Amino acid sequence: MEDIIVKKVVFDYFSGDTSPLQKKAIEAWLQDTGNHEQYYQWLHEWESTNLQATASWQDAFARTQAQVNQEVSENSPFLSVAYNRSWWSFSNQKMVAAIVLITLVGASLFGLKDRIFYKTIQVGYGQIEQVKLTDGSVVTLNANSSIRFPRFGFGDGTRTVELAGEADFQVQHSPQNQHFVVLTPKGLQVTVLGTQFTVFARQRRSQITLRTGKVSLQMSQTPKAPSIIMKPGDLVTLDKSGKLTRAHTANPEVQSAWKEQRITLERTSLKEIASILQENYGFQVEIKDPELAYRTATGSFPAHNADEVLEMITELFDINFTRQNNKIVFKD
Repeated sequence: MEDIIVKKVVFDYFSGDTSPLQKKAIEAWLQDTGNHEQYYQWLHEWESTNLQATASWQDAFARTQAQVNQEVSENSPFLSVAYNRSWWSFSNQKMVAAIVLITLVGASLFGLKDRIFYKTIQVGYGQIEQVKLTDGSVVTLNANSSIRFPRFGFGDGTRTVELAGEADFQVQHSPQNQHFVVLTPKGLQVTVLGTQFTVFARQRRSQITLRTGKVSLQMSQTPKAPSIIMKPGDLVTLDKSGKLTRAHTANPEVQSAWKEQRITLERTSLKEIASILQENYGFQVEIKDPELAYRTATGSFPAHNADEVLEMITELFDINFTRQNNKIVFKD
């Protein structure tokens, strides 16, 4: 019976045009969890070519709420305490329960569809993970970072990924020259054809470092503004005010030293290192002396774990620290 399970039959099933025999065959085919990914892939393809009117639980909620308000205004010239008690009847309790149910079901369905069609990879504190995308591109995620991309059809058109945190990209050139786009939470859009670059997209700032190839930068808030074209060795920073600043570095590989579990400092302040400890290891860092916060150091050392990093920092800066659970206090 599974011989009749082909794409056309499944597409007819989505459209409601299958015979009882075909419907039964598809339901039996879905009993095998190994067929679910193929099923969802066909569903994604069918939805892309058969746009449907999506039911909005927010609209349903608003309509029901308006109906309730209208009933209150029509049935009572004024809203008294006595009326409130009578209005909270069993039938109206059921109506409110229905509103809550619509809200919860709608939200859960939206979350389910997002999980079906998109894949999210989250890396915890103190970890590094390498991800190979279906187009052959390789993404290395630094600690406390995540990447989100389409589960099906990635590479068929523009290859778009969403990054929160820090990652190094080695983009595979595609035969059709499809763009590879990285989106960051603050609206910075990185567009490439085939190249190697590092993206830093955390709360304190966003930064792009290009090692090879060519990269185009654009802010989603200003799509008509001229894009910035980066060359190898360029380092572009997006500050908190939304301003892009370009600089050049002779050693762009320093920005991705964390891939080899190393930390490389180039006149880096202790305040900056405190931010790294917070972002990569989840520490809360306090620096007792304000002058100590701006003391800098240069060097490169292994960073296999948090203890190793803390030990090397104290040696480089000639300082002490105390640690209580997740809180670090540096002092001279």
